[in-house]
Amino acid sequence: MQKDLLLKAISNIGLYTHSESAILKKMIEISINNIAFIQAKDLKSQIPLSHTAIYSSLKTLQLKGVITKLQSQPHSYELNQEKLEYAVNLYKNVHSKKS
Repeated sequence: MQKDLLLKAISNIGLYTHSESAILKKMIEISINNIAFIQAKDLKSQIPLSHTAIYSSLKTLQLKGVITKLQSQPHSYELNQEKLEYAVNLYKNVHSKKS
């Protein structure tokens, strides 16, 4: 899946809060094969969000099934390909209707 299209979709479909979108976009940018390796403190230094906003957004994204914290590797999250494809398809549908 094209990261640039995915980043546009996350920003424009309204499925996620501002904080969730910012974190998810950062994870997408740094991910390799749908795995993002990042610590919450690194997110804090790269995204202008409070400590509380970062942790609560990470928890919410996990509850929504968008990301899964991997127990096998520290500071690693798997991005749910199916949820991301849904976001892209929703974006494409909305965008094509505006054209």
